[in-house]
Amino acid sequence: MASMTAMDLTQLISGPTHTGESTLDLIFVSGQWQSDLKLGALAIEPLSWTDHSLLRLDFLTTAPNCREPEPLRWFRPRHLMEPDRFQRELGVISETLTH
Repeated sequence: MASMTAMDLTQLISGPTHTGESTLDLIFVSGQWQSDLKLGALAIEPLSWTDHSLLRLDFLTTAPNCREPEPLRWFRPRHLMEPDRFQRELGVISETLTH
């Protein structure tokens, strides 16, 4: 984590996110965004179809500052991703989660 600190990144996840009680799923924010985004709630919810948990973050920021849009970055090889299957497995998302 020292290398992340050196790059001005802060880890938002502090608890286990994996059935092995390890923190495997990480979410970092840069110092620039950390001052703009206030984390209101963090929910770590187990999923039946994977050994990882669903990380749900709720930020208290009403509207983000205007920034240049960045292209979407994939962190897994795209050919290994199945977005349609993921959506099917995730199911219907409650209105309360999509405010």
